Amino acid sequence: MHQRIYLTLILLVAFALSACQPPLPTTIIKPDSSVVMEAEAAEKSGDYLLAAQRYFALASTSKGKQQALFYLRSALSYWQIRQYEQVLTSLENVNRQLLSSPQKVDAALLEAEVALAQSHPEHIVTALSSIDLQYADATQHKRTLELKISAYELTQNWLEKVNAHIELSPLLTEAGREQNQRAIWQSLMSLTPQALDLFNPGMAPAIDSGWFSLAYIIKSYQSNPDALTVAIEDWHRNYPNHPAKPDLYKKSLETGTRLPQQLNNIAILLPETGPYAAAARAIKQGIIAAHYTAHSDTGLHFLDIKTDKQTGQSNVWQQYQHAIELDASLVLGPLDKVSIQVLANAEELPVPVLALNRLTNNVQKYNLFQFGLAPEDDAIAVANYATRKGFQRAVILSPDSDWGKRVASTFSDQWLNSGGVLLNQGNYNESDSDFSSVIKPLFGLDASKERHTTLRQTLGIPLEFEPRRRQDIDFLFLAAQPLKARQLLPQLKFHRSGSLPIIATSHAYSGYENSQQDIDLNGLIINNIPWLFSDAALKDPAYMALRNNPPTNFEQSIRLYALGADAYRLIPELNSMTRSQETIFDGATGKLSINETGHINRETQWATFKRGKIRPLPPITDHSPQE
Repeated sequence: MHQRIYLTLILLVAFALSACQPPLPTTIIKPDSSVVMEAEAAEKSGDYLLAAQRYFALASTSKGKQQALFYLRSALSYWQIRQYEQVLTSLENVNRQLLSSPQKVDAALLEAEVALAQSHPEHIVTALSSIDLQYADATQHKRTLELKISAYELTQNWLEKVNAHIELSPLLTEAGREQNQRAIWQSLMSLTPQALDLFNPGMAPAIDSGWFSLAYIIKSYQSNPDALTVAIEDWHRNYPNHPAKPDLYKKSLETGTRLPQQLNNIAILLPETGPYAAAARAIKQGIIAAHYTAHSDTGLHFLDIKTDKQTGQSNVWQQYQHAIELDASLVLGPLDKVSIQVLANAEELPVPVLALNRLTNNVQKYNLFQFGLAPEDDAIAVANYATRKGFQRAVILSPDSDWGKRVASTFSDQWLNSGGVLLNQGNYNESDSDFSSVIKPLFGLDASKERHTTLRQTLGIPLEFEPRRRQDIDFLFLAAQPLKARQLLPQLKFHRSGSLPIIATSHAYSGYENSQQDIDLNGLIINNIPWLFSDAALKDPAYMALRNNPPTNFEQSIRLYALGADAYRLIPELNSMTRSQETIFDGATGKLSINETGHINRETQWATFKRGKIRPLPPITDHSPQE
């Protein structure tokens, strides 16, 4: 009994003593408030590199939710300066389970943005699959759908692209909805009638069902106007408040071509001699390659065109009549503008003509379609690209030649009409090799030197000086042939172009890979045809046929071979393309469509040079994920 009491007293004393001991020290690391303030100030001032570095450092000394948030903010800051590897490194360290629901959406969107920038569409879809849209605000919801649309466009998954566009529509402004509806229709026109019927996602009067139903009607009855009229009347009754405009689509059907399903003969009007002969030979080979790889039974008839540019005399009208006698369903060519103008001036063209060049004036004539690779088209494309990128102020550097003046003038007109500002323009002599006398005033370097001289004289003391180019330039538009482009880029960099985007037309690239020579083009942005990118070219049987048995100067004239292949392949598409400007044909020279004047418009791939090799750029995105 005494022993039990004794043990109990010992335990009580031990417990009392332990209660009197101070608790074991616990290390609690709080983020350095001065570093947090520095990171936030850098972020607000636009110094995203410093902000990213500070947030990353803060995350490495933090724990739990705070650490996850710092890593996310580091990733978002790195994204602002497009340092993709650092973005991914920061994201990998984020414990997303510790983020709030909106922050989880931010992280997923950022991961998808990087995947889009690196042209990995499958990673975009994977990243977005983790998003629960019930926790997304309107901006996040909208951006999620936009990224999905970009991924589906890259993979040509037109069905999912349509559905994403339809879901996006209520989140847009009125102007945005109009553009979105054009994209819906364009994607629907890429589907077969069978797919439109099979995958119609709903029933009348649902909006999504109405889109699919209308597209099915247009594609199924485009060659039967009476049946089309009845079908559209039924559609109106089933979908009385639908935003689509069937009457507009129907009107385009009434003005389109009516080529027969089976073409027995095609006449091709190309010169065998003269200044256009070499180009004509390349186009001819492209036509033949597309014809034989299509295993077509259609007869090809090549008719020689002779044109005197000085007198304007051409035998094109006689050859056109010959094509009619041959029972040709369509005429491809001619190539020179004089001959095209002769056909444009004709009273009528009973047989449709797909000319292989474009007149400079906006000639519109029934059954005359104009398809070419005009340098002016590239200049317009650059202006449109820069506008979509959000650039506002440009400078032009172009050769003092007829070609350079045409390209520069076309770019300038398009840029100014789009609301852009032209700060300066320089013209270089193509026989020169030192262009400093043109570049310095273009960049305002002389003015910088003058300011230094004035300041030194005013203060009366020597001052360190490093000239700076004017900082209000958003990009430089460069018109140059390959040799001059390779000379100009290093000199532009020497004269402090720095990170200034330099955008050129496709003419700056020779068309064939030579990384040793083209290393000087690193960073240059250009637009070019799909056949210059191996992923697209190697899937094209016409390209492979030409590459396996390469004709003379195939690489140097690849754009002309592609033009011939596309001209031939457009023929069976003319009926649908002339009935809807939203119908797109993925060709060797770009994404092709026909406008109301009968001109073939081309949308080309944008690319840049890395280590002397051309590399495709991802589609333009106008938004960044929100913090």
